[in-house]
Amino acid sequence: MKIIHKYVLREHAGPLIFALSALTSLMLLNYVAKQLGNLVGKGLDWTVILEFFMLSIPFTVAMTLPMAVLVAVLYAFSRLASENEITALKANGVSMGRLLVPVLVAGALLSLTMVVFNDQVLPRSNHRLRTLQGDIARKKPTFAIKEQVINEVAPNSYFLRTNHLNRETNGMREVTIYDLSDPMRRRTIYADSGTMAFSEDGTDLQLTLHSGFMQEVPKDTPTQLQRLYFRTDLIRVPGVANAFQRDSSDTYKSDREMSVCELQDEVTRYERDYFRSYEEFRRASEVSRRSPGASVVITPGAPTNAPTTSPGRSRVRSLGRTYCDLLAYAKRLRIGRLSLALGGAAGLVAPRDAQAEEPTRDARRQQQQQQQQQQPQHQPQQAPPAQQAAGAQWRDSAQARDTAQKRDTAQKRDSTQKRDTLRAARDTTKRDSVPPLPTGIRTDSAVPPGTPGANTPGYTPPGYVPPTPPAGVVPTPPGYVPGTTLPPSAGAAPQPAAIVMETARSQMLSARTQINQYAVEIQKKFAISMACVIFVLLGAPIALRFPRGGVGLVIGVSLGVFGLYYVGLIAGEALADRAILTPFWAMWSANILFTFVAVILLSRMGRESATSRGGDITEIIDAFTGLFRRRRDGAA
Repeated sequence: MKIIHKYVLREHAGPLIFALSALTSLMLLNYVAKQLGNLVGKGLDWTVILEFFMLSIPFTVAMTLPMAVLVAVLYAFSRLASENEITALKANGVSMGRLLVPVLVAGALLSLTMVVFNDQVLPRSNHRLRTLQGDIARKKPTFAIKEQVINEVAPNSYFLRTNHLNRETNGMREVTIYDLSDPMRRRTIYADSGTMAFSEDGTDLQLTLHSGFMQEVPKDTPTQLQRLYFRTDLIRVPGVANAFQRDSSDTYKSDREMSVCELQDEVTRYERDYFRSYEEFRRASEVSRRSPGASVVITPGAPTNAPTTSPGRSRVRSLGRTYCDLLAYAKRLRIGRLSLALGGAAGLVAPRDAQAEEPTRDARRQQQQQQQQQQPQHQPQQAPPAQQAAGAQWRDSAQARDTAQKRDTAQKRDSTQKRDTLRAARDTTKRDSVPPLPTGIRTDSAVPPGTPGANTPGYTPPGYVPPTPPAGVVPTPPGYVPGTTLPPSAGAAPQPAAIVMETARSQMLSARTQINQYAVEIQKKFAISMACVIFVLLGAPIALRFPRGGVGLVIGVSLGVFGLYYVGLIAGEALADRAILTPFWAMWSANILFTFVAVILLSRMGRESATSRGGDITEIIDAFTGLFRRRRDGAA
């Protein structure tokens, strides 16, 4: 079976590469044609234009790869069926399910590759492409200037507004210029038309204005107005260089320039705002139900754009949260294994404890005889120096072993102490996460039983020190009842319950819109990736049902499936932004629909015989016309 699997995959490889190249080239040419006006006549270096084209490829491939998979499956299986290879395989006991297994495995690998591609490569390329487009737009003012918008020509000096702009001739109509270069006067210039061009050295901008006037208001005499009419006026704006400069300080990222975990962080941040507004709405509704005219105290919270080191973990289970948790676990596991490997390598590379080698028996005997011959007869017999050296060496080795054992014991004791310290830190974190008791509230351990006045509301035991509330939290005074007016000393202003409910509802809708915007982009990355597997399941039974369809079948079915799929994605994104559908159903509805159709076709695939005597494109047309004819006859 391995030979058959390789053969089937080889039949798909060629059409896949051809379809991917052709579709990517067509879509890329369409995009480049739209952006051609922003590139021609700019004097850009060829490397910049090449970089622009290369950065335009990733987001095109993200859309064309599932399309190429469908084209390859349709073409390969239709060719196998038309040449009776499917019939020969069936005659030898090879089922269609076995033929689909290698293609499904390859589609699953492509889906996993696309997940990584859409998560890491695509956002970075989109960010660099947007930055490069901004750098190109700043090279020539006509490409940076927009119609009916006040444009900054020179920083804090010249501002220009034009109602009509011709980018081919650099011509302008209904021009207004605000000159703030001189701090002692404010000059405004109005002109019926004008043109702009660079000086010969390419550093200054020359504006030629026609049929207008300029008016000035001196700063020392603001009640005077000077107006001067002109037919032709020349204005030179210095320091506007016509050079391509890269801007590396652009750190802003849109939703399509973020990875999955960055999008999930934004979702978590807005979820926190949503739940805080929901609590305020619930509390205000309860107070309003008990007393319609009551007021509610709003507890100040951190704003949405407040700088936070970590937005925390999302409270709502989602595909993005699961994906980011798996990445974090894999990162911790990889770091742990890397540290173990580095520790083992350090143990191999580091020098071992020095230990003296024990001399051999022959060497000891020879050294002893030499010492006895050299010693005088009248000296008392002493241990040979070799034995003394050997004893010293043995003592050193024993001391080294003892030192190593002590070091291992100390390391184990330190690791145990670190583990206990971490456990204590976690317990302290859990204990600190419990909100502190408000002033005047006692615990059973704070007041002994039988203390006079212990049951009195607002009683404070002797020596009780109220805990310090966290930063940004207004402490609640003793005896405060929700829904009543808060004393001025508390620092928060009460508001009517109806106003609080309306404000909270508006904040909830705004947070919900932002959550949907980022969550839709997360779901889209995974939904488009899974389309590779779904198109394999959908394309194979269609190709086997119409084996003689040829190129007409491939083009017709591909265009129909592509149109329905991407229309479903666009419509789902619009519905999710309006909170009509959840982000999951908005992005996965098309996948679920095509999977349902594919399962039906696969269930009927085993009962159909694909031969070369039928199943061409005309049969598809006859099937559709017959279906509409039966419906029309039934309605009549």
